[in-house]
Amino acid sequence: MGASEIPIVAIVGSAKNGDKASAAAETLGRELAKAGFRILVYSSEPDFLECHVVRGYVASGIALRCSVEVRYPLHGVKPAFAEQSTNRELFDWRPDHAPDWEMSFYQSLSEVQGVILIGGGPSTLIAGAVARGHQLAIVALPGFGGKAEQVWQNLRPGPDLANNDEISLMAHPDWTDQMGADCVKALTDQLARKAEIIRQKRLEEVRKETSIRRHAVVAGLLFIAAFAMVPISAWDKPVPWIVMAALFVCPALAGISGATIRLVFDLRQGSVPLSPQSAITTGALGLIAGGIAGLLFITAQMATATEPGALPKQAARLVPFCFLIGFTGGMTLDAVFRKLIATDVLETSGIEPKKRS
Repeated sequence: MGASEIPIVAIVGSAKNGDKASAAAETLGRELAKAGFRILVYSSEPDFLECHVVRGYVASGIALRCSVEVRYPLHGVKPAFAEQSTNRELFDWRPDHAPDWEMSFYQSLSEVQGVILIGGGPSTLIAGAVARGHQLAIVALPGFGGKAEQVWQNLRPGPDLANNDEISLMAHPDWTDQMGADCVKALTDQLARKAEIIRQKRLEEVRKETSIRRHAVVAGLLFIAAFAMVPISAWDKPVPWIVMAALFVCPALAGISGATIRLVFDLRQGSVPLSPQSAITTGALGLIAGGIAGLLFITAQMATATEPGALPKQAARLVPFCFLIGFTGGMTLDAVFRKLIATDVLETSGIEPKKRS
């Protein structure tokens, strides 16, 4: 596994509230190295959290090459960790083109998989909000005060990756080395939880794409079946029963094809939900819309036939038009049904009561 494939955790906060925070940070650094995480740090100043985490991380003796990424403004002060003189291969220096540390700091949060927050001020609070917005793995320890406590107060299972047990763990009143291991395990579990969420989303996308392809294949086959009846119109001596069957079946099949193609289009656009019921219902509505539209056209045309002997040939000529009308009816089935609903079938003016003048 390359270094870029190993999850990286940003270290954010301060150790200004005494030796307990420094010791906790050092323990977390050691446990992060044991768990195989890379760490992202920004400052080597003793008041900040990073130098203590780096001390524990390097002291573990199992840190990997270039596993301590140091981000700093190109024209700013380059951090100087005590451990870099004897363990230079562990450090990965990343000067940033941003003119100040704030830009370099906040932009880097989009590149990490998790954050550890202890103490800190406004920048820690903002980092926590950014981490929650990106649904990163979060360990915020409220027992050391600072803005990390405010971040912890806002953590909620569901919107955040941490569950109730992990949120409670972060607020444990007595810090121990075992708690450091448990907090790092919480990070690992949150990342596994996020990976499962991503996997489920990908599976859903694959299922959706597969279903769309299946609907498209069905629509194409129905289109071909309906279109195959069109050559009947070219027969010199059409067989009457074949012509009549094609005349009525063609618009119905074309209607189902048109409606299914419309469904495929809407699914690709994400404008309708995907479900087996939607496909069956749409196909049935397309069948009815195409069939009704075709029947209305056939009835109007056949009513004008004057010579019974010429009926099969005239019917054969109508098949291409029935195909187009049925397909259009299926594609625009909502308009077809609105038109049918708005149509007055019975003339009721003769039985309506007369209004007094």
